Amino acid sequence: MSRDIIVLTPNGRRMKVHCTADTNILQVLEDVCAKHGFEATEYDLKHHNHVLDLTTTIRFCNLPNKALLEMVEAERKRLESNVTVGLMLNDGERIMGDFSPNTSLYDLITSLAPNELPSFKNPTILYMRQEVIGLPALKEKTLRQLGLLTGRAILRLLDKTEQATQANVSSVYRRIPEKVELMSNEKKLQENKINDKDAGPSGVHIHEDTHTTFDPIKLIQREKETKAVPPAQSLESSNIESMDTSEPQHCGRAIKEEKSEPPKPVMTQENLERRLRIEEEVTFVGSQKAIAFMQPDIEEDEISDLPDDFYELSIEEVRKMYHELQQRRIELENTPMLTTTKRDEIAQQTSLQKLNTYKNVVVRIQFPDNIILQGVFTPTNTVQDVQNFVREHLHHSDKPFHIFTTPLKEMLDPKMTLLEAKFVPCVHMHFKWIEGGAVEPYLKEEIYLKKTTSDAASILASKYRAPNRRKLEESTNNPQNGNQPSSSKQSKMPKWFKK
Repeated sequence: MSRDIIVLTPNGRRMKVHCTADTNILQVLEDVCAKHGFEATEYDLKHHNHVLDLTTTIRFCNLPNKALLEMVEAERKRLESNVTVGLMLNDGERIMGDFSPNTSLYDLITSLAPNELPSFKNPTILYMRQEVIGLPALKEKTLRQLGLLTGRAILRLLDKTEQATQANVSSVYRRIPEKVELMSNEKKLQENKINDKDAGPSGVHIHEDTHTTFDPIKLIQREKETKAVPPAQSLESSNIESMDTSEPQHCGRAIKEEKSEPPKPVMTQENLERRLRIEEEVTFVGSQKAIAFMQPDIEEDEISDLPDDFYELSIEEVRKMYHELQQRRIELENTPMLTTTKRDEIAQQTSLQKLNTYKNVVVRIQFPDNIILQGVFTPTNTVQDVQNFVREHLHHSDKPFHIFTTPLKEMLDPKMTLLEAKFVPCVHMHFKWIEGGAVEPYLKEEIYLKKTTSDAASILASKYRAPNRRKLEESTNNPQNGNQPSSSKQSKMPKWFKK
């Protein structure tokens, strides 16, 4: 959305600048100075006796439309220096470099990541909610135009093929429209009145006004009657339930939210039998019970603009949040301070408990072509064992590669065990060649022909990463038995205390 900024020059003139919310304050200053013949490096912009940061945008300065800015002399002339830029790639890798403010974004990308640009259809640089999309825009845009004159900054390079609908929202539960909800409520009211037993003496049902008011006293009386009625009278209880659900318009938001909750999955006999025979359904492609499957494409309709009531909290939600905060505060106040030795001892007990609880670790390695290689390991296996497992299934087994976890791309120590890396009971890794770009196919050709369905792979993973209940019970009982001798030793009276 465009807006106007009014700048008051030192000679008393006012100049109106047309800009957007993502326009830099430096760009506004330079435009005014270029028109009136001032030196931009000798002036600052002030708003309500507050000197604005020239590297920020109008959005982050909270400047309203037709805001009045005043040009004031700077305390000292601004000097430009090289900007340290960190270019973040899609895989989380961050490449650093120093550039002058007049460097274009295209030259910056070609110098830091020359292999990434040819693989992008629509390369985009993202910085402080400013998006520079396409090669022509990257060649024209410079670091100065982004407001970068000195210091450090992080730019994100991505391939923006589709316009994002909403930030930080992966999938949103779609509410039932009000019109459809009102129509369904009217239908339920009519059905309840038709099935009502309270008919007149001639057998004609009495129709009341559909827009009845909600009476909480009657609702409480109905609940007391339902508690007093024995469970054998199923017909009457069903009628009472239908009467309670026939008034959702007046019961507030809590009843609507209860109705909008999706049904919980029920473990049927068929699902249990499939879980027991899942190994017959999948196709193993190598050692460690290796299987390969494609990442499922989730196509869910997302709401581009959510209504305001979506973010409103009900009274029960506020009470629950307040109760959780109180419990958290009490826990923090009652938690004793621990020494480093005690913390290490607790961490060792936690690792031992995991080792006794889980006997398998499900490891998934996702490749750039969205195929996932899954294997089953033990907690004592090392990262080097996982790398050897991946190398066995690669099409180019002699080419160097590395596996890592995200977010905040973290390289793994090959000598570290899966238990020490906190990968128990499951972990999701990513694959990348060390040298060169994407070389397909990544896995052997026969593996692509023996792919397993994603739901079968999920059932197999849940089967092997399930905890061992017997070992869990033993681990919980052993510390209690071990603490008894220590308590008896502590109760002994020292020799020097004896008379």
